[in-house]
Amino acid sequence: MARKKSRSLESQAKSYARKGYSAAKKALAGVGTTELISLLPWIAGGIAVWWAYTKLAGGQAGFDLVEGGNVTLPPNLPRPDYVYADIADRQYNAMNMWFTDEESLFAALEGLNKQELIAVASKFGKRASTISLFPGTQQSISFPRSLTEWYDSELSGSDRDRMKAIWFGTGLY
Repeated sequence: MARKKSRSLESQAKSYARKGYSAAKKALAGVGTTELISLLPWIAGGIAVWWAYTKLAGGQAGFDLVEGGNVTLPPNLPRPDYVYADIADRQYNAMNMWFTDEESLFAALEGLNKQELIAVASKFGKRASTISLFPGTQQSISFPRSLTEWYDSELSGSDRDRMKAIWFGTGLY
């Protein structure tokens, strides 16, 4: 039975391949060699862009947007871990938009001590910048970066100096 089923699937695959070949042949009927040659640079460029996108940015919904960071979580924190994960998410959300919401960044970190800041960095890990092309999808458009790398890319001038002053005692920034 299994042998008969595999032959059936094989014959179906061959049938689909023949149909695809004949459809492509009909589509290209009447197209001259010069027209095909003039399209080759565009086709090659499209393939190169697609390849670079898939290699550098993930190129697909479901790409792992949160990598493990290299900051270890400190012991004996005064609050549960999910509090620091929430703060890390708020930091990410304030920077992963067209304009950075600096006040949200600073407000979320107010009142945290050195260990708590390290916990936020640990929970942040490394995250990539994303865009949403279609509802319910996220496409990565950058390499995953740590929290301080995000600050360097999103903040400048007095805002960056203010953030460095907040993180001064941690040794992370």
